[in-house]
Amino acid sequence: MDFDKVKAENFYKDDGDKIRLNWFLYEYANQLHMRIAASPKLARYRKSHSEEEIVAFCVYFSKRMKKSIHDRQTGRSKSVAFDGKYVYEFYPNNSSAQTQLLLTAALAAWEEQLQNCESCPLQCLIDGYELTSMFGSLEKTGWPT
Repeated sequence: MDFDKVKAENFYKDDGDKIRLNWFLYEYANQLHMRIAASPKLARYRKSHSEEEIVAFCVYFSKRMKKSIHDRQTGRSKSVAFDGKYVYEFYPNNSSAQTQLLLTAALAAWEEQLQNCESCPLQCLIDGYELTSMFGSLEKTGWPT
C-alpha cells in the first residue's frame, strides 16, 4: 500500500511551517488514510466519498488535532482528544455510527503513529516547533522505503 496518499505540501505554506509537529501530523494523516482504506467496516464510507475527499478529510482531521496536542503538551488537558465534532465539522450530516467508525480508525492510527515514533530521534511531539529538514528531504528523494 502506498504510504504517501496524503501529500506533505498540505502541511506547510512556506519554510517556516516545516516544523516537526507538522511532519508528525503529515505522517499521522497518512496513517489515518491507511486505516480508513483497510477497514472493512468503512467500505460504505469509501464508496460514498471520492479518494480526494477522503484525503481532504484525513488532512483536516490531522490538522484539527494540533490544538488538542498543544493543550496536552501545555497541561491544559490530560490527554489528546478524539472528538466527534472534528468529524461533524467536515461531514455535518454524518451518521453517528459512521462517525464512531472514523474515530476508531483515527485512534488506531494515532496509536500506530506513536508506536512508529518511539525509535525516532526527532521527538516531534516534544520539540514540535523546531524546524525539520524532513520536508526538504522528502521533496528531494521521496518517501524512504
